[in-house]
Amino acid sequence: MTDDKNTTNAQEPAPTGDGGNRDRLPEQREITTRHTITLDGREWTYDATLGTLNIDTAKVKPAASIFYAAFNAVDPETGAVDPRRPVTFIFNGGPGSSTTFLLMGSIAPKRIDVPDAAPVPAAPYALADNAHTLLPDSDLVFIDAAGAGFSTILDKAKPELWSVDGDVAGFSAFIRQYLSKHHRWNSPKYVLGESYGTTRGAALAYRLQQDGVALNGLVLVSNILDYAFTLDTSDQFYVGYFPTYAAVAHYHGRAGKGVELADHLRQARAFANGPLRLALAAGASLDEAEKRRVAERYAELTGLDPRYVADSDLRVVDMRFRKTLLRGEDRIVGRYDGRVAGYDLDRMNDEETFVVDDAFLDPAYSSLANAYLRDELGWDGEAERRGFADFDWDATEPGKGWVWWHKQPAMTKSSWGSNIPFPNVVPDLAAAITHQHTLKVLVANGVYDLCTPFGQTEYDIDHLGLPKPLRGNIAFAYYPAGHMLYSAEASLAKFTADLRRFYAADPADVAALDERPAPSSPLGGSLS
Repeated sequence: MTDDKNTTNAQEPAPTGDGGNRDRLPEQREITTRHTITLDGREWTYDATLGTLNIDTAKVKPAASIFYAAFNAVDPETGAVDPRRPVTFIFNGGPGSSTTFLLMGSIAPKRIDVPDAAPVPAAPYALADNAHTLLPDSDLVFIDAAGAGFSTILDKAKPELWSVDGDVAGFSAFIRQYLSKHHRWNSPKYVLGESYGTTRGAALAYRLQQDGVALNGLVLVSNILDYAFTLDTSDQFYVGYFPTYAAVAHYHGRAGKGVELADHLRQARAFANGPLRLALAAGASLDEAEKRRVAERYAELTGLDPRYVADSDLRVVDMRFRKTLLRGEDRIVGRYDGRVAGYDLDRMNDEETFVVDDAFLDPAYSSLANAYLRDELGWDGEAERRGFADFDWDATEPGKGWVWWHKQPAMTKSSWGSNIPFPNVVPDLAAAITHQHTLKVLVANGVYDLCTPFGQTEYDIDHLGLPKPLRGNIAFAYYPAGHMLYSAEASLAKFTADLRRFYAADPADVAALDERPAPSSPLGGSLS
């Protein structure tokens, strides 16, 4: 429900144009509307504020106009925000992505209503009050990256902001600007990032400390913390992906028949981190008989043909798995959600025609985000909302493509030096926790996610190198869903419940929330 409060501090509408290709920024703006939502029999009053804040870079001032959608619980009589409440800064990844999916599908007060793991019809789409919003526990600020969504960027700022470290610096600048403008410097502070947003989030936690902001907690959803394994398709790539192959095969009835998912994943983890890892490490010296035995067990756990696995040299890349698992039905499985199955125009090609699950969801989320922000919350800018910033993924020139170099914290163990040509933020996360012993971290993963596999995340966290007393600062949570684990309502309900326990927990009690199984233990009741 919306009442008649609608305020703005903008003196003029934003100029027309897109998220890039400009030499001036629009005026900073802010529009607020008041709403109510009833949750568990209690009515909450909240303000929805859409706005932009300008940020600087070292060379360009101002450099970009960053769009945000903030939802703040307020006193229904005075309209005041309680600065003692937590505030959570939330973003999708990409890099260069708008925060459309988290805004429309996860913990905001409204949520899209579309079929789960199935084809989504064309408009109209339904938007409903979200019974699983985190609003009772935290104020929420959803942020579009520079040049994406309704955020804009100056051409001359792109070489800095369209980079791993420039992006992190920009998000730190935005958060500090927001804290100042809205008087939240003394509020408990959380960051929640998804996908590349976990890369950003881990590095941001450390950067914020250098910039005078200590987070209370960090939530990492669908994680990729080290790009090394995927850039060079190393042996760890195949080990990290294997448990997710097994999960997807189990879901589609191709493996583990009669076995609970938790037990199937226990077996998959044990195989991946034992026989498969050793076989891959042996390389060409692997005995042929042993190779056949490993291929047969691999096939048993993943539903693939043993000969196909052996002919792949025990190294089945994720796209081939997605094309092969359901080939007998002329279907492929989704990258972001392995529960999804769709069709492909060239069934024998290793390359898919399109990502089937993304094709199902993107038009619905994008369309409804525009309708919600413009028609219900009052954003009247004429610029088109961009799903992604318009940089060229194949370009290597700063300002045209994304600059992947990352400078790790000082004294990071490395034979190269602290400045590396790809993002590995495992040392950043370790440094953030070591510098601030009370930093809580929740690591959330969908077990059917073929984009950022949970097995690789487990490996990365195991290699943080934290002092033993600080290892309990991190808790794992698992969901029977894909990359956007909140797209399944049952998973979203669990996610919100996990967040509430995480926010309420003292740092010393975070370990009690951990769902990661011991090597010989099942995954747990939540997935059985």
